[in-house]
Amino acid sequence: MSRHAIVALLLSGTGLLGLVYVLTSHDTVRESIAKRYRFVGTEPVPDDKDRTLVYASSKSVSATAKEIAGDHKPAERRTTEAGSFLRYKEDIVSVVPERTGSRVLVDDEDTGYRRNYLFVGGFWGTFSGRGESFRGGGPGAGK
Repeated sequence: MSRHAIVALLLSGTGLLGLVYVLTSHDTVRESIAKRYRFVGTEPVPDDKDRTLVYASSKSVSATAKEIAGDHKPAERRTTEAGSFLRYKEDIVSVVPERTGSRVLVDDEDTGYRRNYLFVGGFWGTFSGRGESFRGGGPGAGK
């Protein structure tokens, strides 16, 4: 039984209070990563006002990606020789090899898709576009 479920049961004397705790106490993937890994800094993204958040993990790419995915199940996951890429509704997390473990790069969904297009393009789109918005073409398109 998870920690949240135990606390909810303890608080369930008032029922509603326990439900509110469970529904509001979950970290986002960004918050979980910030708590678990050492913050290194930010990196600029070419042609983008957003900056990538960079964290360090002493573990391998596969172990780090497994931890992150265990905390927050990704909508999609792709692993290549370049690293492991986790797609969430609002974020894309890239776990790439580093000499002493791995680097965890956190981008908003659109920036992460552009950054990692060589590895994820054609395999998955973004929630707000790319693969989901393509409806084909040809005769009668748009009618």
